[in-house]
Amino acid sequence: MNKQLLIFDLDGTLIDSRSDLATAVNLMRADYGLAPLSAKTISSYIGDGAHKLVERSLRGIKIDLESALTRTLGYYAEHLLDQTRFYADVETGLKKLLACGHTLAILSNKPGTLSRQIIRELEAADFFYQIIGGGDLKNLKPAPDGIYRLLQQSGISASESWMIGDHHTDLETAHNAGIKSGFVSYGIGHPDKFSATQTWPSFAELVKYFCLSSL
Repeated sequence: MNKQLLIFDLDGTLIDSRSDLATAVNLMRADYGLAPLSAKTISSYIGDGAHKLVERSLRGIKIDLESALTRTLGYYAEHLLDQTRFYADVETGLKKLLACGHTLAILSNKPGTLSRQIIRELEAADFFYQIIGGGDLKNLKPAPDGIYRLLQQSGISASESWMIGDHHTDLETAHNAGIKSGFVSYGIGHPDKFSATQTWPSFAELVKYFCLSSL
């Protein structure tokens, strides 16, 4: 295997942000006099961007979604890193992937400004040559726009590139862009009807695959 472009999803793949997202959603719901949702329920709404998260969190309730989204993002910015951390082996694993010669990027549906802030505050910004999130391009995943941008910027071909995530949206994005897909089964999503090129139960196994293959 040649040196690869590894494009990672963020939530559920690199970071566990469920608690902080649940806090933001429930603070927003409290503003409207609504009872809190369980963290498990809110986690099931993650993966398709902030707008969809809020929409799903208010399903069946007549509330202006744009106002609710503004409130949720405001609360989320205040609680961005209360409990959000890298998953096990991610920080050391990213360093190993770089040492093995791979190029790393992030493509998330989380707003780009918040995605970059999280990675900066986790002291991992230097690991990634580019971080693209919601609002940085016209379309969110599963549209292939972000991958096309990263391929163009990196100069790495589609045949040597991967989209890696925990959600069927990531697999669909890879399919739409014509690149390989990787699924991490420890995350919060599910593959739905999509099949991944490779599946890993842990980040350590993912690193082993790419580093052994790159020797």
